[in-house]
Amino acid sequence: MPDENQQPPTPNPERKTLDQRNQMSELERIRHSCAHVLATAILRLWPDAQFAYGPPVENGFYYDLECSHRISPEDFAKIEEEMKKEIKANNVFEKLTVTREQAITDAQSGRLGGLAERPGNASKFKLDLLKNIPEGEPISYFKNGDFIDLCAGPHVMRTGNIGAFKLTTVAAAYYKGDEKGPQLQRIYGTAFKNKTAMDEYFKMLEEAKRRDHRKIGAEMGLFAIDTEYVGPGMPLWLPKGTVLVEELEKLAKETEFAAGYVRVRTPHLAKEKMYKTSGHLPYYAESLFPKMEMDEHRADRQEIEGRIAELEKQLALYAQQFPGRNSA
Repeated sequence: MPDENQQPPTPNPERKTLDQRNQMSELERIRHSCAHVLATAILRLWPDAQFAYGPPVENGFYYDLECSHRISPEDFAKIEEEMKKEIKANNVFEKLTVTREQAITDAQSGRLGGLAERPGNASKFKLDLLKNIPEGEPISYFKNGDFIDLCAGPHVMRTGNIGAFKLTTVAAAYYKGDEKGPQLQRIYGTAFKNKTAMDEYFKMLEEAKRRDHRKIGAEMGLFAIDTEYVGPGMPLWLPKGTVLVEELEKLAKETEFAAGYVRVRTPHLAKEKMYKTSGHLPYYAESLFPKMEMDEHRADRQEIEGRIAELEKQLALYAQQFPGRNSA
């Protein structure tokens, strides 16, 4: 029986509506479908893999998963080989609409997000994602070959419609972006209608690397970037670079004065109220104004916080056992 006092799941603001999904472009459908093919290949190699979600993104797709095997770029070749087999099989992406009860049963058996039932290996992420589907909204699977996934679509008609693909990187990612949740493996890839389009894309990336201002500026002796001692994106201007900065500042001043502007100076730091008034704080609190934290004290603080939490649990238990002794 469901708990009547249980709160409904918090809506996921990043979850696409069915209307938004139906507006996916052809390229997005190819990439979404390729994520399912990736999952199919990984399960053939490591059947215990647990999948969370695998959406198309701006330059490709990814799939978040938990697996006993730590996937690395060295594994990409054999994963891609399995993916090619699934694409060559030209399996239909078949949509199946099921009841919530059926979906829960399939997830508990490990069939959902798997190639077959997996006794003792329930699809825990699919069970959780089912809670985020609003009551009354259709629940659907997409099946290609033996792989069945919880998915609202859309997809291409067949796996053979995926023209060209390539796995690119692997990274760590927290489930639902919550640092308190499980840390998963995120496999990134990209896909295109044909190999020509994909080759052009990777050629563009190589050209962008060659023209990267951070690389060029360092090679020209304009600045240095020390991520360990200073931070990323914070250049240390060398003599040549400082000349350029000063000349640009001079030009800016001359242009402003010629236009009738006058200059003022403000402190580098100010109270929170000013940034709230300016409107910056609500939007940039995490990225531009994070709380300062000394690395050498972080471990000590975490240990103390953990100890405090444990003591609070013990005090609460003591209060329950001896209710008359917790008052002054």
